[in-house]
Amino acid sequence: MNKFFIGLFLLFFSVMTMAHEGEPNMAFAWRDGIIEIDTARQGRALGNHTAFILPFTDSLTPYRMGDSGFTGSGFDQGGIVSYQTESTLLKWSAEQSQWLQEGFSEQVKISRLADENIVTDTEGNGLQGFIAQLTSSVFEAHAIFQIQTTDGSLPDDGAYMVFINILGVDDAGEHILYRPSEPFALVFHINAQSSFNNLALSEALKVMPEVRLNDYNRIDTLFDWAESQFNELFPHAAESRFISGFYARCYDNAICVGSKDGKIYTAGGIFGDITEQGAIENFYDTAGL
Repeated sequence: MNKFFIGLFLLFFSVMTMAHEGEPNMAFAWRDGIIEIDTARQGRALGNHTAFILPFTDSLTPYRMGDSGFTGSGFDQGGIVSYQTESTLLKWSAEQSQWLQEGFSEQVKISRLADENIVTDTEGNGLQGFIAQLTSSVFEAHAIFQIQTTDGSLPDDGAYMVFINILGVDDAGEHILYRPSEPFALVFHINAQSSFNNLALSEALKVMPEVRLNDYNRIDTLFDWAESQFNELFPHAAESRFISGFYARCYDNAICVGSKDGKIYTAGGIFGDITEQGAIENFYDTAGL
């Protein structure tokens, strides 16, 4: 009898724990030097990417959602796990059958404890936000997502999207411990006025938006190539890190090279102030990447 009640308790605890993970459970795992996304298989396909659908279904707060959960396992180096936005906010246009990248007033606010970021149609790409301070190899955290407008009016029913990744740094924020994951989409579904149902959402998810997403492995390969080809500028191997929105490497001669918004920048040493050097695609072509 005691074994029966113990088993029942463990089952109940397991169910409650799973329920607390939220809907959807945006689960990740650190394996073999890579953050694998959607290990709980609750994402949906969006072109070659993964999308997590965050439904705003609370009748009392139809434009606010705090049930979805970030959960992770295998994060054995401590530090801080964060998200980073990889796009500005997108809005689905059923009339045009495409994701709009500008020209709308809605914005998304992402809050986690005292940390808060706002992403609009023109601003917010490259922001980092706190998820969890790691004290063990696993984490569970819940952020609050809110769709609002700049003028105080009600947001339109529909679908909104922002791409993010997951990464981790040491406690000082200086060194990357967990390299950025592949970017994935958060899709916010609002049907407060019963004018955008699940069928309409499914139509939206058939279309991959035309956005440029960072490939950090490719950027690192480009930096490695630059170190091998231009030793007078980049005299030694350096560690990549995020500096003021740039994915960059800095060297003992005070020169830094970085990437942001699809462009390459240099700063310091003979380059002086931050200087744009051109589209990163041109450098990929030169390096044969």
